[in-house]
Amino acid sequence: MSLRKLLTRLHLILGLGTGLLFFVIALSGAIYTWEPEFSRLAYHQAVEAQDKPVVSIADLRNSLEKTFPEGDFRTALYRDPESSIEVLLYAPGTYYLAQLNPYSAELIHLQDMNKGWINYLKKLHRNLLLGELGREIVHWVTLLAIPLLVSGLVIWWPATGRPTKDKFFLKTTGSAKKRNYDLHSVLGFYVSWVLIFALITGIYWGFSPVKETIKLLSGENTIAWETPRSEVPARPVENDGILDQLIADYRNTFPKSEVRIGIPHSEEDPIHLSVIDPGKGLTAINHYYHDQYSGERIEGVFRNGLSSEISTFNAINGMVYEIHFGSILGLPGRILVCMAAMVAASLPITGLLVWLGKRKSKRV
Repeated sequence: MSLRKLLTRLHLILGLGTGLLFFVIALSGAIYTWEPEFSRLAYHQAVEAQDKPVVSIADLRNSLEKTFPEGDFRTALYRDPESSIEVLLYAPGTYYLAQLNPYSAELIHLQDMNKGWINYLKKLHRNLLLGELGREIVHWVTLLAIPLLVSGLVIWWPATGRPTKDKFFLKTTGSAKKRNYDLHSVLGFYVSWVLIFALITGIYWGFSPVKETIKLLSGENTIAWETPRSEVPARPVENDGILDQLIADYRNTFPKSEVRIGIPHSEEDPIHLSVIDPGKGLTAINHYYHDQYSGERIEGVFRNGLSSEISTFNAINGMVYEIHFGSILGLPGRILVCMAAMVAASLPITGLLVWLGKRKSKRV
């Protein structure tokens, strides 16, 4: 058996064996590309801007204690004047995102992040709604998609000579069988160059040896990371005033950025502030730490620190998500990945029709 026939057989076996699962993973991924827009609508994040100061941390806490007393207040995300303040709350067995009006502290929406169609969509993409077993299945389907993709490109390439123009364009004439073959072959060729990046980043997430190898090669394991800590005074005091002052200072210093503040939960915990530029990626987030009692900034070599000091491994780790969903190229990148994933979801269907057509022809 020639190499080409062997790869054709491999393509068929992998396609039939993983086609349905690949369809679900690709389609859910295409839809989940628009999670930020879906969340803004579903979680009621839009508010009417008002010419007044935003509420204090104490106001947020008091509002949540009345409406959701079992929630453990962890962080507050301050966004633009037309967006709610988003509060992260821990609860037994799950966590919530609460949207509060930044001018009145009124609770607008409370979302259990283990429920709701957006979160089920995320789980469908990550683990097929099957927990750890599903996660392993998704990882192996992703890995097997690599030889499926490569063998498909080999089949697309002519057995002799170079590809002719008809290999690059869909035909509008001919039989339904021929048009279906073109949908599978031509569209498969084009999306392969986008899918390869989604697959590689998926493998990075799915197989810990891959991540650990990159960590080793990047020298991450040799860095002596420090842990930011507050200096506990003889008589600890309430820190809400310091939290409010830091929020005000950071929002004035970074008026076009979102600012997330972490609420200390132990005596030595620092106040953790993240400055997020909505137009940039995860690797551009700047992390700052302040003593919860004095408000003084804590400096050191921290795993999550300034973006200008990010380690090679953390830069790669942050870029993986952005590449996977296309956000590394902004809106055009997300559109590209969404379209490629939609086409990818169609390939198991058109491929199955190609196979059934050939079986029918052999019987005749």
